[in-house]
Amino acid sequence: MRQGTVFLLGLVLAALVSLPARALPEHTWVVAIGHDQGAPNEVGLLFAEQDARAFTDVLRQHGGVSSRRTMLLLGDDAASVRRALQDVNAAIRAQAGAGHPTALVVFYSGHADAAALHLGGTELPLEELKTLVAGSPAGVRLLVLDACRSGAVTRVKGVNAAESFDISLRNNIATEGLAILTSSAAGESSQESDELRGSFFTHHLMNALRGAADHDDDGKVTLTEAYGYAYTQTLRSSGQTVALQHPTYSWEVKGRGELVLSTPAETQGRMGRLRLGSSSLYLILEGRRGGPVVAEVSPQGNRRELSLPAGQYFVQQRNADEYREYQVALAAGTVADVDALPFETVRYDRLVRRRGGEKRYTHHVLLLGGAQGEMLAGDGTAPQLRVGYGLDFDWGSVGVRLRGLRSQSTGLDGLLPRTHDELGLGLTLQRFVDLAPVSLSFGLFVEGVYHWQSFDTERVSSNRQALGAAFGGILSVERHLGAGLALRLEGGPVTGLFQRAVMKNGVVTEGRELATPLTWWGAGGLVWRR
Repeated sequence: MRQGTVFLLGLVLAALVSLPARALPEHTWVVAIGHDQGAPNEVGLLFAEQDARAFTDVLRQHGGVSSRRTMLLLGDDAASVRRALQDVNAAIRAQAGAGHPTALVVFYSGHADAAALHLGGTELPLEELKTLVAGSPAGVRLLVLDACRSGAVTRVKGVNAAESFDISLRNNIATEGLAILTSSAAGESSQESDELRGSFFTHHLMNALRGAADHDDDGKVTLTEAYGYAYTQTLRSSGQTVALQHPTYSWEVKGRGELVLSTPAETQGRMGRLRLGSSSLYLILEGRRGGPVVAEVSPQGNRRELSLPAGQYFVQQRNADEYREYQVALAAGTVADVDALPFETVRYDRLVRRRGGEKRYTHHVLLLGGAQGEMLAGDGTAPQLRVGYGLDFDWGSVGVRLRGLRSQSTGLDGLLPRTHDELGLGLTLQRFVDLAPVSLSFGLFVEGVYHWQSFDTERVSSNRQALGAAFGGILSVERHLGAGLALRLEGGPVTGLFQRAVMKNGVVTEGRELATPLTWWGAGGLVWRR
């Protein structure tokens, strides 16, 4: 099966005066078609009809399109769609005859192949659809075709193999301009996302029209701005899936200015404007954490404003090493600035542990200094140094550590000065519990230990070395300092496992015995996570 272009935006621009930026005319008709079911052998979609509804909402709210000239067809067959387009063209012809500038916007989301739209077991040939749009008497004609098929959590959207479809309108109608926008290049897949509850390209195009694409901060979003934003964000989103999408753009207009598709700065009715902070990726949810995704945006320009319906929103700002989370109350006709609101900082390690964000794990390195209780009789408390590397997952943290220890003593009788060195290499397994000020953890460690004992005395005694093991518990507390650094205090019980010499009457015998002393350890220092 060959997959090709699945999203077509064909725009015919005519009868416009020569202005730097021209909005859609007052007499603009919108026909939005959505169908979750395709041919009998195609798996049903989840968001096709929802995308069609969202498209009409955005054009009504931000494009100045009247509800009286908006037609929403959900689950209709090919005959109904054909009849609706014919009726709209008749209404446009009457307005065009009266001298009013007119426009027609047709949007489709659902199944298709390169020859026809698949509408619940019926088919509407693309050539016929092209003729209905291209032959419309409207001065501006806009065709959006978002054809898709189903997959798993991220559904692959594409076209079935068929004879190539010619999208050029220049030979069929007399126009002064043509623009074509596609969600993917030939041979690529287009995709939809369960998290975004829609297709990648349509989601980002809608947010572009809400204001995210306003690069020059003039409160208007042109076709060029909308495409540039949708291209960048679709490429970023699809880069996290099995295949990249590269939207394509072709626009040939002679002697005409930019076409303005929306004016999000002009809030009307129940709309408000959300002003975002520094350039970052923002996730905006309806209500509170865990609510439906409203937008995933990287707004352009310096204003960085997004026009949204009034209500409660949860905003997550995704920075390089942490998230900032805001709760926003957006009132109609107002601007809510997130920089003026309190926020909660959530680091990536905490996000991973609660299965949030995009990362599956984070790295960490640590440097700790501390002490260990008496392991050999007469040695007393000894200083130690620990260095380590680990990975934090949602289910726990695993790490590898290198430990060094040195103790000096004179033995139990005070007559045998000695130095005892330990070098341990081990593994750790921990589980974290994140509280507001600190993170607590508990876990276990096991290590292999190399022991080296040397003597400095007039008595005859040779140096000794042995291999052993140690295992114990870990209890720790961490306090985040910033820039990925955290202060950690930890400790717990530890027991050793090694062979030691047997002494009788102060004399070392040839025999050895297995020692399993139980003691404590503690350490403190810094952890750096990335």
